[in-house]
Amino acid sequence: MKSIACVGMAVADLIVGPTESFHFTQDVTLLDTVTTKPGGDAANVALNLGAMGVPVSLHTKLGSDLFGDWLINTYAGEGVDTQYVNQTDGDSTGVAIALVDKHGERVFLYRGGAVDSLALNDLDQSAILHHDIVHCSGFFLLPSLEEKGLPKLFAKAREQGVKTSLDVGWDNSGRWLKTIGPMLPSLDYFLPTLNEAQQIAEKSTIEECAQYFVDAGVSQVVIKAGAKGAYAHDGQIGFWVHAQPIDGVVDTTGAGDGFVSGFLASIARGLPFKDAVHNANRAGAIVVQQYGSTGAIKNYQQIELQGNNYEAVV
Repeated sequence: MKSIACVGMAVADLIVGPTESFHFTQDVTLLDTVTTKPGGDAANVALNLGAMGVPVSLHTKLGSDLFGDWLINTYAGEGVDTQYVNQTDGDSTGVAIALVDKHGERVFLYRGGAVDSLALNDLDQSAILHHDIVHCSGFFLLPSLEEKGLPKLFAKAREQGVKTSLDVGWDNSGRWLKTIGPMLPSLDYFLPTLNEAQQIAEKSTIEECAQYFVDAGVSQVVIKAGAKGAYAHDGQIGFWVHAQPIDGVVDTTGAGDGFVSGFLASIARGLPFKDAVHNANRAGAIVVQQYGSTGAIKNYQQIELQGNNYEAVV
């Protein structure tokens, strides 16, 4: 099985809901659920991969504080290699507060803290490039790494035959293509949401976005489209992989990270590209049926296509 290095965001999530509105003029708002879970795109993917038996290490930056210690212990307990997680006294561990409505949709209040300063010199590049795949999540929320470090790391990975994978997040600066453009030719797998893809490519349809990224040098593209599933392009042709309907959505906080986890866990096992996207849809659907980004995926058997074993082709 292939091993994976996850680089990028790691924070503590405080998940609050369901709530329909929030007013500072109202002294107390009553809630049904308040829970604390590990969060941050890269950490979520690493935790899910660990649960699915994939050899995985996490490369990020936390504060030397209560949240930081708790997160590291949680990662290690799920089989994630944490020896490359930095802790700093210079800032506190990042925190994201997720406000979730009754339909499972959410918005975040976010402070990056320590992870905002994650830079190339914080990363053990030789350890990262020792893996078969290097994945980065939360690209647009890594201000010290997005332009100065990650393009160099991914270009080096490509030169050494290490597969590269990227999920981006929302760009509050509005620079989009100006920031990510140099990265595209170094990507084996690019996994944005439709909204993110439209902003980067400046195209209206999902098909146009996928073709734009392939033309820009990405080897294979998977654009996440929520309940519709995903539109994928293997470098030759584009196609839809539709999601299976589920009974109800509780919280969409970790849907994208669950999707990416399912995709990468399948690629690590040698599945064909299209089957990996099918499994990614299943993983995302599992995650949205609980509060929080992690913990719903217990093992790979939950998401895998039945009747196939691809270990022999790795």
